[in-house]
Amino acid sequence: MKDFLLSRPPVPLVQSPAFATAVRHLGGQAELRALPDGGSVVTVSRRLPLRRALRMVSRGPVFGAHTAPEDRLACLRGLRLHVVNAPDPDAGPMLRAAGFGQVMTAATVAQLTTQPDLDRQLANARPKWRSDARQGLRAGLDLWCRPFETGRDGWLLTRDLAAQRRKGYRALPPALLRALHHVAPGDLTMAGADLDGRTVAAMLFIRHGTCATYQIGWSGALGRRDRAHHAMLAHVAPRFHASGVTQIELGMLDTAATPGLARFKLGSGARPQTLGGTWIRMPGWRG
Repeated sequence: MKDFLLSRPPVPLVQSPAFATAVRHLGGQAELRALPDGGSVVTVSRRLPLRRALRMVSRGPVFGAHTAPEDRLACLRGLRLHVVNAPDPDAGPMLRAAGFGQVMTAATVAQLTTQPDLDRQLANARPKWRSDARQGLRAGLDLWCRPFETGRDGWLLTRDLAAQRRKGYRALPPALLRALHHVAPGDLTMAGADLDGRTVAAMLFIRHGTCATYQIGWSGALGRRDRAHHAMLAHVAPRFHASGVTQIELGMLDTAATPGLARFKLGSGARPQTLGGTWIRMPGWRG
């Protein structure tokens, strides 16, 4: 099974089967379609007033490595999409050929390669980050990771929603995270750091194929003091590696709005990955 997973192209969370199922579980419209050569695409549709459905693909389609350019172009045309958040800059010429125009520039995400053990994981980190992680590992923290359970661990979702409202950022809503847990309970992992029997920091990860996404992070004053998040990420990455996860997506990089968070992500050894921007195809509004 592990060899089969490693042979498939990496699939972002929003293009995973579990994501499509979770959207449908909440009453939304999401279609998962298999493509030639092992590819796939998740299309999400939204009904707008006085309009037909708006069909959107985020970070897809995920084409197989051997899918010919003409087949990719035919797929983009045949899906009858209105909005595409492109997965990478190389998608631009193909989207233009399919009749799309770019309306937003590309974002950048951080991708962390997992390693078989802690020493190799830390060896890939930047010196300052590695020093902070070792400080956390020596701080007497009880580090743990376990399957997420809504009743026991739902407090982290509540904290994150409050932080979204307070700081004005958007992330996956708690209802969708609970739906993901409902349809794929083994795919959500909670990591934490305890000090004197009290949780001082926590992180939530969502697995999808050979990838995992770092979805939520929280740290109290003691967790920040003891560099708990550095220690937790270094601790959990080799465990993901042992289960077949080759990379952890740490989220968007925004050096202007959140420079400290960007330094944390890049300091871990993550590499920046530029996405492809937002594209629309509106003429005729053919649904």
